[in-house]
Amino acid sequence: MTCTVCGLPLAIGQFPCVKTIRPHGVPSFNVIGDDILGGFVQEHFGHEPETFYSKKAMARRAKELGLVEFVRHVDGDQHVARWV
Repeated sequence: MTCTVCGLPLAIGQFPCVKTIRPHGVPSFNVIGDDILGGFVQEHFGHEPETFYSKKAMARRAKELGLVEFVRHVDGDQHVARWV
């Protein structure tokens, strides 16, 4: 699709030029997708590597296996106790 004002191609999520706003703007309500383009190979869930194409699918598989994320202590963090 091309812009009706300047004739340049529009990318996904962009709106056409307005006389006061140039170049093409991107609205602030765009959603950041959960997709992992090309996939992510997770080698630490078992004996065989698994490929995931979204963060949610990888989190779901980790939950099925009973795995939790590793939490590091940060000085001044009220939620994580000092482990030393």
